[in-house]
Amino acid sequence: MPTSTRSDAFPSPIDWFVSEMGDSLRLGERPVDQRRRRVLYLIAKWATAQGLPLDREAILDPAVVERFCEVALSNPNSRATMRSDLRHMAPLLTKSAPWEPRAKGMSKRQLAPPYKVSEVEVLKYDALDQPTPARRRAARGLLALGLGAGLDGRCLARVGPEDVTCDNGVVEIAVDEPAWRRVLVVAEWEDEVLALAESAGDGCLIGTRSNARNRVADLAKSLVCPAGHPRLSTGRLRSTWLLAHLSAGTRVTELCQAAGLESLLVLSDLMVFVEPLDDAAAKTQLRRGEH
Repeated sequence: MPTSTRSDAFPSPIDWFVSEMGDSLRLGERPVDQRRRRVLYLIAKWATAQGLPLDREAILDPAVVERFCEVALSNPNSRATMRSDLRHMAPLLTKSAPWEPRAKGMSKRQLAPPYKVSEVEVLKYDALDQPTPARRRAARGLLALGLGAGLDGRCLARVGPEDVTCDNGVVEIAVDEPAWRRVLVVAEWEDEVLALAESAGDGCLIGTRSNARNRVADLAKSLVCPAGHPRLSTGRLRSTWLLAHLSAGTRVTELCQAAGLESLLVLSDLMVFVEPLDDAAAKTQLRRGEH
């Protein structure tokens, strides 16, 4: 992790400290993740120079964060962005630092965390690398219906070719119980959903038809998952679909209808995963509130 300027081959205590926090936040290699590692390194270096211990609760205390932004960051533009990053990360990295209380519902419902972009790419590769045609179809179908339409285990096993329509290039899936609706497929997955529907025959998109109660769970468990690769989870696929729509700015009313949600609780739990806008972009959106 190229955050420090040390010339030796051994990471400094600050490097290890920042690396551990990055792992906790599941930071990848995107520019925003690299920027966040950088600001974590900067505040850790500054705070320890002020005599604070190399401890999350001490360094990421709200007062320390504000003091760091005011006295250690000279560029007003970068100051605003780094303050926003720290205010987003610090509550996720600390337990006793006096940030705003976190919602208690998330841990009780045990929300399935969304996949990272890099994990989705691995899942796509593994789907095509399954050892049998039946497993390849199951993996492709679960990915396409989960990431493309946000369907959960209750619906996945019942989607047949008759439920898929294409009108002027727009692909929709008719979903029945427990919440009847039509779901537009994300553009990236339209071709895959159509290909699965065209090749399904008398079966369904994920394979042969079955009324078994644990059909989807059993299919997911049967898929081969190489060591170190993320395991396919329909709950995580649905969370990833919801997060993608939240990040893209899809209106909550339409998203809840497409997802078959009766409340905003799941969406509120996912908000911690939405990348915050910098101050300028946030102000632009907030000022735009037209009717």
